Amino acid sequence: MGYLKDERPQTMMLDGSWAVGAYRYKALPLLKEFALALKEKKILGSLCTGCGKVVVPPRNICGRCHQRMDEKIVVSELGTITCFVVSPPVQKGKYKLFGMDPVETGILKEGEELIPVFVRFDGSDANVNCLLINADPKKVFIGMRVRAVWAKELKGNLSDLEGVEPLEK
Repeated sequence: MGYLKDERPQTMMLDGSWAVGAYRYKALPLLKEFALALKEKKILGSLCTGCGKVVVPPRNICGRCHQRMDEKIVVSELGTITCFVVSPPVQKGKYKLFGMDPVETGILKEGEELIPVFVRFDGSDANVNCLLINADPKKVFIGMRVRAVWAKELKGNLSDLEGVEPLEK
């Protein structure tokens, strides 16, 4: 599985900037179904009956075998980090992640570092982009086990999944 902590004990560090929040994403009709599942603390994916691939969030067409993906499946809220980035310290009003200011929403305190991660939830073959919270940026590694962190008030929005946190602190 690529760079695991055992194979690469030190994390590569690269200086630079990337305006992650500047991108716009096209909302698919299936995202509403995905968001409603999040309201029930469930992570919904699509199962391809052709090749067996499970994709989160759900999609209509399999990227591997190009068959329709009509069957839905709930995957685990536990997963593994496959990629991550540690940002410079966050300032209120300066950063937007998924259209939200992490300081205004209370996800991060001003001065904290933002850690966007790709997570492969158990039972899925795809990565989901979300925030790693309640974690020491110096202790994050590829292969780290995490669990979903749910919003206190579930509304059926994508923000119901606040992010993920390490299983072991």
